[in-house]
Amino acid sequence: MKLALELSQREATIAVGHHEKVATRPVSMGGRQEHDVLWPMIEEATHEVGGKPSDLCEVVVNAGPGGFTGVRTAVATAAMLGRLGAQILALPAHLAVAEASLADGSAEASIVLAVKNHRAWIGTVHWQDGRWTTSGSAEDVELETFFAQHKPARVVADAHLPEEFQSGCEIIPLRTSARALLKRLEKDASRTSLEELRPIYPRVPEAVRLWEERRPGS
Repeated sequence: MKLALELSQREATIAVGHHEKVATRPVSMGGRQEHDVLWPMIEEATHEVGGKPSDLCEVVVNAGPGGFTGVRTAVATAAMLGRLGAQILALPAHLAVAEASLADGSAEASIVLAVKNHRAWIGTVHWQDGRWTTSGSAEDVELETFFAQHKPARVVADAHLPEEFQSGCEIIPLRTSARALLKRLEKDASRTSLEELRPIYPRVPEAVRLWEERRPGS
């Protein structure tokens, strides 16, 4: 039985797959009791496909960048299941988004995430061996520098991408999907060790920055 955790955006979902059956559930993120919300959804979905949470043997997770709370919760849940014996596949967000936003076999595209102050986390992907693969490394860059140097023909982005960067290229709406992560899990044999499993943040999370500013002696 397989579990996909896609909690990187506000419209978060999980999906459980078992043989030909798939059950999905929306998950409300952003509150203080994320684990209390998430686990009942996982239990419901596993029961719907004829099992229980202890049957989960493979987990795929969008490890970020994305919403701080969602990414942190998803990775922590994957780590817990990993310690119980499940195999983990942690995908960086640009690959997870590519699986949900782009048609299989289509042309190279740049995935623009976590836009803030004219900077963004950008990874360019291409189709190879039946799946989306990173073309080089994803990194936090200035939008003006990236677009001037690379002149991408296709860009996956949400509404936070400034209008000045939306001309001269095809803009593809950014989507996420737990079902798409399950599909990736079936064709991707790589796995992530518990030592390697950690959230990906493009910059110091706002919550961490504020905590450090308020900490005595800072």
